[in-house]
Amino acid sequence: MKPLPLLVLCLVLSGCQCGMDVPVPVTLRIRNETSQAIFVDATDDTWGLRVQRRVRGQWYSFVEAPPCECLACGSICDGCACSAPPRPSRVRKLLPSTSIERSWEGIVQVDQTASCRNSSGEIQGCLEADVPPVDETFRLEFCYAVSALSAGPTDGSTPVPGKLPDDAQECVRQEFTPADGVVEVRPLPPPACTEGTECASSGTLCLGGFCTATCPAHVFPALGGAWQVRVLEPEEQGVPGFFSVRVGADGRRRFTGSGTLTSVRYAQETLTLQLARPASPSGEHKASLAFALPSEAALPLQAGEGLTVLVVDASTDLLPENRALTLHDTAGNLLLAADPGQLGAVLGTGETAPFAVTTLPAPVGCEDTPCGKRVFFRSEVRWGTSVWSLDPGQGKDIAGAKATWYALNLANSEYRSDACPLKSVMPYVLVQRRGE
Repeated sequence: MKPLPLLVLCLVLSGCQCGMDVPVPVTLRIRNETSQAIFVDATDDTWGLRVQRRVRGQWYSFVEAPPCECLACGSICDGCACSAPPRPSRVRKLLPSTSIERSWEGIVQVDQTASCRNSSGEIQGCLEADVPPVDETFRLEFCYAVSALSAGPTDGSTPVPGKLPDDAQECVRQEFTPADGVVEVRPLPPPACTEGTECASSGTLCLGGFCTATCPAHVFPALGGAWQVRVLEPEEQGVPGFFSVRVGADGRRRFTGSGTLTSVRYAQETLTLQLARPASPSGEHKASLAFALPSEAALPLQAGEGLTVLVVDASTDLLPENRALTLHDTAGNLLLAADPGQLGAVLGTGETAPFAVTTLPAPVGCEDTPCGKRVFFRSEVRWGTSVWSLDPGQGKDIAGAKATWYALNLANSEYRSDACPLKSVMPYVLVQRRGE
């Protein structure tokens, strides 16, 4: 009869703990089956996985392998020294529906006392390898976080500089024996939420009903190029005085002027208007105004019609083109309101009447950028008792008794860090659908 292998023979014997001369390696695996990404400690390539042994009823982590050969009891008395520099802190991002693993070689390094003393005459501690029984119960502890300090954008393929926050880590534990060969741990599912305040303590966002630090894929458009609100500073020609200019209590300049359109020029998304009105005692007040909007928000205008123009200039040295614009017809009806919304709305509620535009507090998405985490919001448009909610990039026709307007939320969003001066934007356009 062929003898049973030692491992199998040991396991069939009830109630024994069998020691072995050859350790049994165990695969330690993290399987992320949640809907959010997590960060694990990658400083020493253990991925936040610590094998623990129970001693007198308490679980203790132990050294799996001496960080330096000189710490082994068989080497420490030979006169060698350990001088390895400390490793910089690193983290690795583990995306949803992915896994990562490493191997524990099945050896426990036990603290012992060396037979020699150091140069100061002190007793030296050392590590001695112990091969545990294959049926001894161990515990795998896994600690992780849903965000990391100083970790920049990463796709999770390699470790990046960073550190797990000390006060915002979760830990899960799973018991196993070396005979199992493989042990898996899974991060906890994200907690459910209905509003952002329920996630504030963990620094996560309430997205899709769960507190999460993961930014799911989205289709929100990026600002720039043809997808932006850009208003140039008005220019005057002819007799000065087309615009009345005043500085409000908020420090913003407001250009106000009325006249007749003498020229309308469209060049892709940029519209340039020339306006004029008689000056006293002679000549003309003339002005030029240029602005760019997405093609979805184009305003058809014709030479010969009268307009009242308002440009609110909130530009600063850091934000040199933060100007908003409104256009009204001769009857006072709103034709256009366009606001770049840098660091908040530039136009006041009274300047966009009969509409009011605000930001809804609940986030609808996010993305990781060099400026930090960018969080997206809906814009709310109110007209009397009617309310419309628009996702970033979404437009909607708003019908009234005498006209239809088009409301567009370009990219209402903010950054959760101060890494870049443009911390928030809420660009929007309200435009009358003339001729429709």
